[in-house]
Amino acid sequence: MVVSISMKATYLITGGTGLVGSRIIQKLADRGERINILTRRTAASDIPGVTYYTWNPDEGTVDSDAFKDVHTVIHLAGAPVAQRWTAASKQAILDSRVKTTALLNSHISSLQENEKPEVFISASAIGIYPSGNESFTENSPVATGFLSDVVQQWESGIAPLESQGLRTIRLRIGLVLARDGGMLGRLLPLFRLGLGSAVGPGTQWQSWIHIDDLAEMFLWAAEEETLSGVFNAVAPHPVTNRELSKCLARACRRPFWAPAVPSWGLRLVFGEMSSVILASQKVEVERALKAGFDFTHPTLEGALRDIIQ
Repeated sequence: MVVSISMKATYLITGGTGLVGSRIIQKLADRGERINILTRRTAASDIPGVTYYTWNPDEGTVDSDAFKDVHTVIHLAGAPVAQRWTAASKQAILDSRVKTTALLNSHISSLQENEKPEVFISASAIGIYPSGNESFTENSPVATGFLSDVVQQWESGIAPLESQGLRTIRLRIGLVLARDGGMLGRLLPLFRLGLGSAVGPGTQWQSWIHIDDLAEMFLWAAEEETLSGVFNAVAPHPVTNRELSKCLARACRRPFWAPAVPSWGLRLVFGEMSSVILASQKVEVERALKAGFDFTHPTLEGALRDIIQ
């Protein structure tokens, strides 16, 4: 059981209304923690301990009260990558990460030393790695291309916080499995009808994580005072797209017979963004395991059974 870090135990969360942020907030609220959420539009909260504060990264404004008594900042804000990439959407994907990080950095630097948070944990993505069949660790070379460039700028924007004395962690997140959103939320209706299939060659590696394990990894990173730097946030057992698709069909108790969606069809529908769907990324989680993180759902079959059944 996670206990409060200190008397100064408030969490400040950006992107708190998203898939991952909502689950983290639920877990923190269940533990009686106080949570401040930065949002563009304030709203009354029906969750005990949750308070909303406004910010506008485009205009560089943020409510200073959101930082009062904050121990840990969890930075999740960012426009969805899973959309057709146009010049405008690409700029929004980049700005939503770079501008928000810069605003947090700027405001934290303006605080007195005793007012500053102690920990800053940021979402990141395994899209920083190249596509290939080899295994990738946190020390692997980075890729070239739009998504990798976004992740690199995202992560580099956090570096100045280290010079301010904050303990910083970046979690490079893989494919998040959850019932109510993300890729799985879109695929489940098809697989429940028995129409699910692999995509592209089906041999591409996919590194995934159950949403509960991901939420716990963020809280673990906040609690463990020896942790800093980059951690891959994926389960210990990556699978190929075909293996994932077959396992999903079994979990839905449906046959797996439909032909794979061809790569050209994905490119036709999704354009350049199809490169994310077709990428092969076999990502290792050895650093988190060595540091003591314990997965509740280490295998895909168990994770899907928990989510679906």
